[in-house]
Amino acid sequence: MARIVLQIDDPTTKLTLRTMLAAVGHEVGGGVPEVLITDKPREALGSVSSCPTLLVATMAQVADAVAVMREGVFGYILLPFQPGEAALMVERALASRNGVGQGQAEDNFGLSLEAIEARHILHTLRRCKNNQSKAAVILEIGRNTLWRKLKRIREHEDDDLGETGLA
Repeated sequence: MARIVLQIDDPTTKLTLRTMLAAVGHEVGGGVPEVLITDKPREALGSVSSCPTLLVATMAQVADAVAVMREGVFGYILLPFQPGEAALMVERALASRNGVGQGQAEDNFGLSLEAIEARHILHTLRRCKNNQSKAAVILEIGRNTLWRKLKRIREHEDDDLGETGLA
C-alpha cells in the first residue's frame, strides 16, 4: 500500500485518520510521502509538485478546498469522516500519480467491453493480493458476482483474452 504523511493540527482528527488508513494497509507516518494529507490549504498548495495532496475540510471550508483544487491539489476529505472515504480518496490520488486514467482510453482502444472489464477485475485482484472479498468491495460488486465473472474470464482466457492482449 502507500506511505501517507499527515500534517493535521487537530489530534483527534489526526488519530482518527491514521487509524482509518492503517486499517486498510497504508503506512502512515514520516518519510517521503506518496500522498500528503493536510488541513492547511497553503501547505497543500506547497506540496502539489512533490506528491498528490488531499485537504481535510469541514463543510464551511469546501469553497476553500475547491479553490486550492483549481491550483493543483488533488481533492479533499470532508469532515466528519465517512467510512471508506479517506481510503478511496487516497487510492484515487495514487492512481492519478501513477497515470491510471490518463491515456487509459488509448490503452483500451480496440478492446471489447468484456475484455476491458476482465482487465480491470484482474488488475484489482492483483492489487488486493488475490483477496476476492476485498476486491469485490473495491469493485463494488458482490463476492458471488466476482466469482462468476472470474469463472467466465478463466473459461475464455485461452481464446478470447489471448486475442485482446489480456493473456
